[in-house]
Amino acid sequence: MIDRIAPACRGVLVMVPFLALLAFGDAAARAEPAQLKSWDGPAPAFALADSQGALHALSTEPSAITILHFFATWCEPCREEFPALSRLVRRVGPSVRVIAISVAEPDLRVRRFLKTFAPEFPVVLDRDRATARAWNVSVLPTSFVLDGAPKPRLAAETSVDWDRFEPRDLLRTENKSASAR
Repeated sequence: MIDRIAPACRGVLVMVPFLALLAFGDAAARAEPAQLKSWDGPAPAFALADSQGALHALSTEPSAITILHFFATWCEPCREEFPALSRLVRRVGPSVRVIAISVAEPDLRVRRFLKTFAPEFPVVLDRDRATARAWNVSVLPTSFVLDGAPKPRLAAETSVDWDRFEPRDLLRTENKSASAR
């Protein structure tokens, strides 16, 4: 009797976490801004073209924060972040720049994606994953928040609720640490 029940129990045990993910997956997939972790890695330079051929690169602007958002069009959490990133840009204005980096996807797929979302920031193409590798990106979405230097300060290897992110707090922290030197 136990031999017949044991396989069924194993199936239930395997299904419980899966069902919990389905039921609570959206809440679990949306990271709070507090889940952005301090990160003190390098900021590898890059110059990548967007789907129209215009080059975009990291630049130094002392009063601006840059958010690098590595994504793929097939990644559902990545797709969910695009409207929130656009709202962030509208909400805080020129003090924040967003550069979205499409990792290893065909240009046509990215152009179709952009017609759907029409982001208010540049979307560049990392066709060969060289930039993703340089930034040690192995999970999508991955985002980095850089100060004006541009030096990485925060990173998240998950989706972020950008509607709750306040870049001014990061700028205040940066200004305090600069004045203390």
